Amino acid sequence: MEQLSAKTIEIVKSTAPAVKANSEKITSRMYERMFSKYPYAKPLFKNAPKNQPQVLARSIVAYAENIENLGALDAALERIAARHVEISILPEHYSWVGESLLGAIKDVLGDAVTDEINAAWTEAYWYLANVLIEKEKKLYQSLLTEDKKKIIKDTAPILKEKGEAITTRMYEIMFNNYPDVKKLFANQPKNQNQVLARAIIGYAENIDKLSALSGAIEKIAVRHVKTNIKPIHYPWVIDSLLQAMSDVLGDGATDAVKKAWFAAYWFLANILMKREQELYQEVA
Repeated sequence: MEQLSAKTIEIVKSTAPAVKANSEKITSRMYERMFSKYPYAKPLFKNAPKNQPQVLARSIVAYAENIENLGALDAALERIAARHVEISILPEHYSWVGESLLGAIKDVLGDAVTDEINAAWTEAYWYLANVLIEKEKKLYQSLLTEDKKKIIKDTAPILKEKGEAITTRMYEIMFNNYPDVKKLFANQPKNQNQVLARAIIGYAENIDKLSALSGAIEKIAVRHVKTNIKPIHYPWVIDSLLQAMSDVLGDGATDAVKKAWFAAYWFLANILMKREQELYQEVA
Protein backbone atom coordinates (compact mmCIF):
# COMPACT_ATOMS: atom_id res chain seq x y z
CA MET A 1 0.00 0.00 0.00
CA GLU A 2 1.33 3.42 -0.95
CA GLN A 3 2.62 5.37 2.05
CA LEU A 4 1.35 8.76 3.13
CA SER A 5 3.16 11.69 1.60
CA ALA A 6 5.46 13.76 3.78
CA LYS A 7 3.32 16.79 3.02
CA THR A 8 0.15 15.07 4.26
CA ILE A 9 1.88 13.96 7.46
CA GLU A 10 3.10 17.51 8.08
CA ILE A 11 -0.32 19.07 7.46
CA VAL A 12 -2.23 16.56 9.59
CA LYS A 13 0.20 16.95 12.50
CA SER A 14 0.08 20.72 12.24
CA THR A 15 -3.72 20.72 12.34
CA ALA A 16 -3.92 18.14 15.12
CA PRO A 17 -4.18 20.77 17.92
CA ALA A 18 -7.19 22.45 16.26
CA VAL A 19 -8.83 19.08 15.64
CA LYS A 20 -8.12 18.02 19.23
CA ALA A 21 -9.65 21.19 20.64
CA ASN A 22 -12.83 20.57 18.64
CA SER A 23 -12.75 16.79 18.33
CA GLU A 24 -16.01 15.98 20.11
CA LYS A 25 -17.86 18.66 18.14
CA ILE A 26 -16.43 17.17 14.96
CA THR A 27 -17.43 13.59 15.73
CA SER A 28 -20.88 14.57 16.98
CA ARG A 29 -21.40 16.50 13.76
CA MET A 30 -20.04 13.55 11.77
CA TYR A 31 -22.67 11.19 13.19
CA GLU A 32 -25.38 13.78 12.53
CA ARG A 33 -24.29 14.04 8.91
CA MET A 34 -23.94 10.30 8.40
CA PHE A 35 -27.21 9.27 10.03
CA SER A 36 -29.03 11.97 8.07
CA LYS A 37 -27.66 11.07 4.64
CA TYR A 38 -27.13 7.34 5.27
CA PRO A 39 -29.87 6.31 7.74
CA TYR A 40 -28.97 2.63 7.37
CA ALA A 41 -25.67 3.37 9.06
CA LYS A 42 -27.56 3.90 12.31
CA PRO A 43 -28.40 0.22 12.98
CA LEU A 44 -24.69 -0.58 12.83
CA PHE A 45 -24.25 1.56 15.92
CA LYS A 46 -27.27 0.31 17.88
CA ASN A 47 -25.02 -1.25 20.52
CA ALA A 48 -22.39 1.49 20.52
CA PRO A 49 -21.65 3.16 23.87
CA LYS A 50 -23.43 6.41 24.62
CA ASN A 51 -20.09 8.20 24.50
CA GLN A 52 -19.30 6.92 21.00
CA PRO A 53 -18.53 10.46 19.71
CA GLN A 54 -15.93 10.86 22.48
CA VAL A 55 -14.48 7.40 21.75
CA LEU A 56 -14.11 8.24 18.07
CA ALA A 57 -12.74 11.70 18.89
CA ARG A 58 -9.93 10.16 20.95
CA SER A 59 -9.10 7.77 18.10
CA ILE A 60 -8.93 10.57 15.54
CA VAL A 61 -6.69 12.68 17.76
CA ALA A 62 -4.41 9.72 18.46
CA TYR A 63 -4.12 9.07 14.73
CA ALA A 64 -3.31 12.69 13.94
CA GLU A 65 -0.69 12.87 16.69
CA ASN A 66 0.95 9.56 15.69
CA ILE A 67 0.47 9.72 11.95
CA GLU A 68 4.19 9.31 11.28
CA ASN A 69 4.41 6.37 13.70
CA LEU A 70 1.37 4.14 13.23
CA GLY A 71 3.17 1.30 14.98
CA ALA A 72 2.26 3.03 18.23
CA LEU A 73 -1.41 2.46 17.34
CA ASP A 74 -1.20 -1.22 16.39
CA ALA A 75 -3.08 -2.50 19.44
CA ALA A 76 -5.77 0.15 19.10
CA LEU A 77 -6.22 -0.59 15.39
CA GLU A 78 -6.58 -4.31 16.10
CA ARG A 79 -9.32 -3.55 18.62
CA ILE A 80 -11.10 -1.23 16.19
CA ALA A 81 -10.94 -3.81 13.39
CA ALA A 82 -12.29 -6.53 15.68
CA ARG A 83 -15.15 -4.30 16.77
CA HIS A 84 -15.93 -3.43 13.17
CA VAL A 85 -16.22 -7.10 12.26
CA GLU A 86 -18.50 -7.71 15.24
CA ILE A 87 -20.97 -5.13 13.89
CA SER A 88 -20.64 -6.15 10.21
CA ILE A 89 -18.71 -3.14 8.93
CA LEU A 90 -17.74 -3.59 5.26
CA PRO A 91 -15.37 -1.67 2.97
CA GLU A 92 -18.44 0.00 1.40
CA HIS A 93 -19.26 1.71 4.70
CA TYR A 94 -15.98 3.61 4.77
CA SER A 95 -17.07 6.08 2.10
CA TRP A 96 -20.06 7.02 4.31
CA VAL A 97 -17.78 7.69 7.26
CA GLY A 98 -15.14 9.49 5.23
CA GLU A 99 -17.59 11.83 3.55
CA SER A 100 -19.30 12.56 6.86
CA LEU A 101 -16.07 13.08 8.82
CA LEU A 102 -14.44 15.36 6.28
CA GLY A 103 -17.64 17.36 5.98
CA ALA A 104 -17.85 17.64 9.77
CA ILE A 105 -14.27 18.91 10.03
CA LYS A 106 -15.15 21.61 7.51
CA ASP A 107 -18.42 22.43 9.31
CA VAL A 108 -16.73 22.85 12.69
CA LEU A 109 -13.42 24.46 11.71
CA GLY A 110 -14.85 26.56 8.90
CA ASP A 111 -12.56 28.58 6.66
CA ALA A 112 -9.52 27.27 8.52
CA VAL A 113 -9.96 24.11 6.44
CA THR A 114 -8.31 25.06 3.19
CA ASP A 115 -8.36 22.88 0.08
CA GLU A 116 -4.83 21.76 0.98
CA ILE A 117 -5.86 20.75 4.50
CA ASN A 118 -8.95 18.96 3.22
CA ALA A 119 -6.84 17.05 0.70
CA ALA A 120 -4.37 16.02 3.40
CA TRP A 121 -7.08 14.77 5.75
CA THR A 122 -8.75 12.95 2.88
CA GLU A 123 -5.51 11.14 2.05
CA ALA A 124 -4.90 10.38 5.73
CA TYR A 125 -8.43 9.07 6.19
CA TRP A 126 -8.27 6.67 3.26
CA TYR A 127 -4.83 5.47 4.24
CA LEU A 128 -6.09 4.44 7.67
CA ALA A 129 -9.35 3.11 6.21
CA ASN A 130 -7.42 0.79 3.92
CA VAL A 131 -5.28 -0.43 6.82
CA LEU A 132 -8.45 -1.31 8.72
CA ILE A 133 -10.14 -2.85 5.68
CA GLU A 134 -7.21 -5.24 5.25
CA LYS A 135 -7.24 -6.18 8.93
CA GLU A 136 -11.00 -6.73 8.84
CA LYS A 137 -10.77 -8.85 5.70
CA LYS A 138 -8.43 -11.24 7.51
CA LEU A 139 -10.66 -11.30 10.58
CA TYR A 140 -13.76 -12.15 8.54
CA GLN A 141 -11.83 -14.98 6.88
CA SER A 142 -10.76 -16.39 10.25
CA LEU A 143 -14.21 -16.35 11.90
CA LEU A 144 -15.36 -19.80 10.83
CA THR A 145 -13.39 -22.19 13.03
CA GLU A 146 -13.80 -25.96 13.17
CA ASP A 147 -15.63 -25.61 16.48
CA LYS A 148 -18.12 -23.22 14.90
CA LYS A 149 -18.61 -25.58 11.94
CA LYS A 150 -19.59 -28.32 14.38
CA ILE A 151 -22.11 -26.04 16.05
CA ILE A 152 -23.60 -25.20 12.64
CA LYS A 153 -23.94 -28.88 11.72
CA ASP A 154 -25.54 -29.56 15.10
CA THR A 155 -28.23 -26.94 14.37
CA ALA A 156 -29.32 -28.64 11.12
CA PRO A 157 -32.05 -30.80 12.78
CA ILE A 158 -33.73 -27.86 14.51
CA LEU A 159 -33.48 -25.84 11.30
CA LYS A 160 -35.30 -28.59 9.42
CA GLU A 161 -38.07 -28.29 11.99
CA LYS A 162 -38.23 -24.52 12.32
CA GLY A 163 -36.37 -23.17 9.30
CA GLU A 164 -39.45 -21.76 7.55
CA ALA A 165 -40.59 -20.04 10.74
CA ILE A 166 -37.13 -18.48 11.06
CA THR A 167 -36.97 -17.24 7.47
CA THR A 168 -40.55 -15.95 7.59
CA ARG A 169 -39.69 -14.00 10.72
CA MET A 170 -36.41 -12.86 9.16
CA TYR A 171 -38.19 -11.25 6.22
CA GLU A 172 -40.68 -9.57 8.57
CA ILE A 173 -37.81 -8.05 10.56
CA MET A 174 -35.78 -7.06 7.52
CA PHE A 175 -38.66 -5.41 5.65
CA ASN A 176 -39.60 -3.52 8.80
CA ASN A 177 -36.09 -2.37 9.73
CA TYR A 178 -34.75 -1.91 6.19
CA PRO A 179 -37.78 -1.02 4.04
CA ASP A 180 -35.66 -0.14 1.00
CA VAL A 181 -34.75 -3.79 0.61
CA LYS A 182 -38.35 -4.78 -0.08
CA LYS A 183 -38.21 -3.64 -3.70
CA LEU A 184 -35.32 -6.04 -4.33
CA PHE A 185 -37.72 -8.89 -3.58
CA ALA A 186 -40.55 -7.63 -5.78
CA ASN A 187 -40.19 -10.52 -8.22
CA GLN A 188 -39.29 -13.25 -5.77
CA PRO A 189 -41.44 -16.40 -5.65
CA LYS A 190 -44.25 -16.48 -3.11
CA ASN A 191 -42.47 -19.29 -1.28
CA GLN A 192 -39.23 -17.34 -0.91
CA ASN A 193 -39.17 -18.09 2.80
CA GLN A 194 -39.18 -21.79 2.00
CA VAL A 195 -36.50 -21.39 -0.66
CA LEU A 196 -34.24 -19.59 1.80
CA ALA A 197 -34.96 -22.10 4.55
CA ARG A 198 -33.87 -24.97 2.28
CA ALA A 199 -30.71 -23.05 1.36
CA ILE A 200 -29.85 -22.47 5.02
CA ILE A 201 -30.43 -26.13 5.89
CA GLY A 202 -28.29 -27.22 2.93
CA TYR A 203 -25.52 -24.91 4.08
CA ALA A 204 -25.69 -26.22 7.65
CA GLU A 205 -25.52 -29.82 6.49
CA ASN A 206 -22.61 -29.15 4.11
CA ILE A 207 -20.65 -26.55 6.05
CA ASP A 208 -17.62 -28.86 6.03
CA LYS A 209 -17.87 -29.69 2.31
CA LEU A 210 -18.94 -26.57 0.46
CA SER A 211 -17.93 -28.05 -2.88
CA ALA A 212 -21.26 -29.88 -2.74
CA LEU A 213 -22.97 -26.47 -2.86
CA SER A 214 -20.92 -24.86 -5.64
CA GLY A 215 -23.77 -25.08 -8.15
CA ALA A 216 -26.28 -23.64 -5.71
CA ILE A 217 -23.89 -20.83 -4.72
CA GLU A 218 -23.43 -19.88 -8.37
CA LYS A 219 -27.21 -19.74 -8.87
CA ILE A 220 -27.61 -17.54 -5.82
CA ALA A 221 -24.88 -15.16 -7.03
CA VAL A 222 -26.48 -14.89 -10.48
CA ARG A 223 -29.88 -14.23 -8.90
CA HIS A 224 -28.41 -11.58 -6.63
CA VAL A 225 -26.90 -9.73 -9.57
CA LYS A 226 -30.20 -9.86 -11.46
CA THR A 227 -31.97 -8.32 -8.47
CA ASN A 228 -29.20 -5.76 -7.83
CA ILE A 229 -28.08 -7.12 -4.46
CA LYS A 230 -24.96 -5.26 -3.32
CA PRO A 231 -22.49 -5.78 -0.44
CA ILE A 232 -24.21 -3.04 1.54
CA HIS A 233 -27.29 -5.27 1.84
CA TYR A 234 -25.50 -8.20 3.47
CA PRO A 235 -25.35 -6.76 7.02
CA TRP A 236 -29.13 -6.26 6.88
CA VAL A 237 -29.66 -9.96 6.27
CA ILE A 238 -27.47 -11.27 9.09
CA ASP A 239 -28.88 -8.71 11.52
CA SER A 240 -32.41 -9.85 10.67
CA LEU A 241 -31.52 -13.56 10.59
CA LEU A 242 -29.97 -13.56 14.05
CA GLN A 243 -32.94 -11.66 15.48
CA ALA A 244 -35.29 -14.18 13.84
CA MET A 245 -33.35 -17.10 15.28
CA SER A 246 -33.65 -15.57 18.74
CA ASP A 247 -37.38 -14.97 18.29
CA VAL A 248 -38.15 -18.47 16.99
CA LEU A 249 -35.64 -20.64 18.85
CA GLY A 250 -35.73 -18.76 22.15
CA ASP A 251 -33.18 -20.21 24.55
CA GLY A 252 -32.00 -22.50 21.75
CA ALA A 253 -30.40 -19.50 20.09
CA THR A 254 -27.49 -19.38 22.51
CA ASP A 255 -24.63 -16.92 22.16
CA ALA A 256 -22.50 -19.78 20.82
CA VAL A 257 -25.09 -20.63 18.17
CA LYS A 258 -25.48 -17.01 17.09
CA LYS A 259 -21.71 -16.48 16.95
CA ALA A 260 -21.33 -19.63 14.88
CA TRP A 261 -24.02 -18.54 12.44
CA PHE A 262 -22.53 -15.04 12.27
CA ALA A 263 -19.20 -16.60 11.29
CA ALA A 264 -20.78 -19.04 8.84
CA TYR A 265 -22.87 -16.29 7.27
CA TRP A 266 -19.91 -14.03 6.61
CA PHE A 267 -17.82 -16.89 5.28
CA LEU A 268 -20.48 -17.61 2.65
CA ALA A 269 -21.28 -13.93 2.13
CA ASN A 270 -17.69 -13.18 1.19
CA ILE A 271 -17.74 -16.00 -1.37
CA LEU A 272 -20.95 -14.59 -2.83
CA MET A 273 -19.81 -10.96 -2.80
CA LYS A 274 -16.60 -11.87 -4.62
CA ARG A 275 -18.47 -13.84 -7.28
CA GLU A 276 -21.13 -11.16 -7.62
CA GLN A 277 -18.46 -8.51 -8.15
CA GLU A 278 -17.09 -10.61 -11.01
CA LEU A 279 -20.56 -10.96 -12.51
CA TYR A 280 -21.28 -7.25 -12.22
CA GLN A 281 -17.99 -6.52 -14.02
CA GLU A 282 -18.91 -8.93 -16.80
CA VAL A 283 -22.16 -7.11 -17.53
CA ALA A 284 -20.77 -3.58 -17.05
